[in-house]
Amino acid sequence: MVEYSRSDIKKVGSLFVIEPFHRKKNKNTEEKFRLIDMMDLGVYLVVPLLVGMGAGIVLDSKVGIKPIGIISGLLLGSAGSFFNLIKIVRQFSKHA
Repeated sequence: MVEYSRSDIKKVGSLFVIEPFHRKKNKNTEEKFRLIDMMDLGVYLVVPLLVGMGAGIVLDSKVGIKPIGIISGLLLGSAGSFFNLIKIVRQFSKHA
């Protein structure tokens, strides 16, 4: 159901006209967008770790330096996740 504020109802002649372009924001819609943002948070934190680990495994198999590639890949992935986390925190603090 769409709620209209008093300023959206205007009198034209003997008729009352509702302008539908000035709708009140629905709290449920805002909460859905926040939920989507939180789901993105998981992706932004997990994907760099997986990419770094995958690159480390590939490096280990090509070069033959068994633990060093995975460890360096995980460290680079952790750094990427950390920078994504900082970016997301800045974005949320700007909206808050």
